[in-house]
Amino acid sequence: MYKVENCNDKFWCLLDVQTTMPPLLALRWLEAELFEKSLGTQKSYLDSVKLFYDFWLVKHGITLDFSLHKHKYHDIYAFVSELDAFWDYLISDKEITNVARLLTESSIQRDSMRKKRTAAKHCSVVCNFIKFLAKTYISPSYQDEHPLELRKYRSLMNSSLKEAREKFNKYQQSNKNVIDNDIMRSLTPNQYIDFISVLEPDVMKPKKIILPNGAIQIDWQLVRENKLNPINSYEVQMRNYLLTLLLVKYGLRIGESLLLRKSSFKKSETEENQWIMRVRNLNDNKLSDENFEDVRNYKPQIKTASSIRDIYISGRDYKSLMVYYKVIRSQECMHEFIFAASVSPFNPVSYSTVNTQFSTIVKSFKQHFPIHFDKQYAEAILSTITPHWLRHTWAYATMGALHNKLQKQYIQSGIVSIKGLMEDVKDKLRTQGGWSEKSTMPTKYAKRFIQENANITLMEVYNNYKPSDLFYDEYNFILFNE
Repeated sequence: MYKVENCNDKFWCLLDVQTTMPPLLALRWLEAELFEKSLGTQKSYLDSVKLFYDFWLVKHGITLDFSLHKHKYHDIYAFVSELDAFWDYLISDKEITNVARLLTESSIQRDSMRKKRTAAKHCSVVCNFIKFLAKTYISPSYQDEHPLELRKYRSLMNSSLKEAREKFNKYQQSNKNVIDNDIMRSLTPNQYIDFISVLEPDVMKPKKIILPNGAIQIDWQLVRENKLNPINSYEVQMRNYLLTLLLVKYGLRIGESLLLRKSSFKKSETEENQWIMRVRNLNDNKLSDENFEDVRNYKPQIKTASSIRDIYISGRDYKSLMVYYKVIRSQECMHEFIFAASVSPFNPVSYSTVNTQFSTIVKSFKQHFPIHFDKQYAEAILSTITPHWLRHTWAYATMGALHNKLQKQYIQSGIVSIKGLMEDVKDKLRTQGGWSEKSTMPTKYAKRFIQENANITLMEVYNNYKPSDLFYDEYNFILFNE
């Protein structure tokens, strides 16, 4: 089998687990077309190709590279003919089967559509990979045939790939048009308040202790326990709370939060009691003051160049982060990342640890506030809450605040342009949230915001209109005596 490996944060590479060497075809594709792309894009594309390599080995019993070598790099069309089987392999949870699953419950159908969108993405990437192979190997450099014949063969190949891609794209298009509750689900104000009530750490009072050698040690005395919080360690409680604060108050992605270190914070010269949080990648000499070595197996990365940004944070939040960094987390930490593991050797905290802790919090939230998961309510939480929900919560709340602020400016300036107002709101949200120019996320938030506010306006109109009392008593009798 195969795995996608990070190569010293320079690039990602597909490796054969048994030989620990990169497969030739995937390596050539990486060098020719992926190397200049962002690390996140490299990994995403290679993950898709890895699945195709795994599928080919399971179905045919030989590696994909050897299969092409066996046919003297000519029979690339065989890869195209296997795309439908690859699709079935992905839908069937990576099993070679001819048994179709029957779907009944709506939740299962929703999960199936999500799985199809993911499979469509993988298949589209594999189409790009096959197109590269056709362009490279169906050529006079590798085939002893007339160039015109080779061109016809490539044309036939490209037509087949285009047809396959169009078939897969219909699921990707549905992903773009999927309802907001599926792709941008956020917590309502009441849900957020109750969630935070579970997440809040115990209230502790620091007590300074002077050791015999003159060193100062901080001892924490419990003032008030949060019985809703399932985490016992105060250190872990504070880490979870501060990570959540960065996501929901400042719109950071979880990976961006895990990259923060002490040097990421600079005092603002222009704004009193304000600090600037610098969202940066590691080992970028142009943008960061120092270089650090990240020992985590799965290293956090900035998503795109647009994600590199400076964010103002309050002096209070900066103080909370520094108290955790200097006092609460273990003094044995040998790194400058803000968030550290609570057990030796106290490495920077990992994605898996954060997700595990978050799942524990969500479980307690569901146990203590089941009303938020009750299907009889329109706002009921029906899918799994993830840390990214908090970023959606921030984005939607920030859009509302930006809209209100810019609306006042438009009115004061005598400008009446709803379209222009929303474009300005989207641009500011895009900058603050670190989305690229190509990202459609700000537009999706705007669409959701406009729809919900239009509905609120309409309900206000109906509520202010006094209808006739005709049949009013009869309706009450019917409604309340069923």
